Amino acid sequence: MDALLGFMIYVAATVVIGCLWGLIPFFLGRYRYRPNIGRWGLIWCGVAGPFLLSFLVMLGFVIAVLVSERDFRPPQPQPQPPATAPGRSWSGYGRQPAGRLTVTCLSGPLKGQVYQVGDGGLMLGRDTDCAVHFPPDAAGISRHHCAVRWQQGVPVLVDLNSGYGTFLGDGRQLPPNYPVTVGPGTRFYLATPEYLFQFSV
Repeated sequence: MDALLGFMIYVAATVVIGCLWGLIPFFLGRYRYRPNIGRWGLIWCGVAGPFLLSFLVMLGFVIAVLVSERDFRPPQPQPQPPATAPGRSWSGYGRQPAGRLTVTCLSGPLKGQVYQVGDGGLMLGRDTDCAVHFPPDAAGISRHHCAVRWQQGVPVLVDLNSGYGTFLGDGRQLPPNYPVTVGPGTRFYLATPEYLFQFSV
């Protein structure tokens, strides 16, 4: 009985110590815009077992956070119905001519700017050919970060394999090159909520 109790205490102690080690890549991942790597680091440190092994796992994930060019790809989400403004019917909007949809910047260096989504869509990024052009020193923004496009008359938001990701307002990350339907009232941000936008008509 004493041996079983001692074993249970040992297992609990190694899990607690592993989770404490795992907090290092977890918070580092959040700071470096690699939250998925940080979460996996926390999980694996917690289940790694003995002190030395969990320490080595922690070091491995810290290195992964520091040198990785992009975050681990999140699970592929199923297309979600677009968020629409209260009282506005999406079915009545989706087939409207291009040009009625606008994108408004709510925060960051472009705050207050309003961009019209024309027939050719709208590109966001640091490159000079982007309609939504960020300053060269905008942290986390890729040269061609994301784009708004028309797909069978319906607007979609597409992440262009950006380094720090494109997210919907609720925090869901868009998989690279995977169009997600959007509509009036939909919010999204590039890399961090510091670069927040909203669709409207």
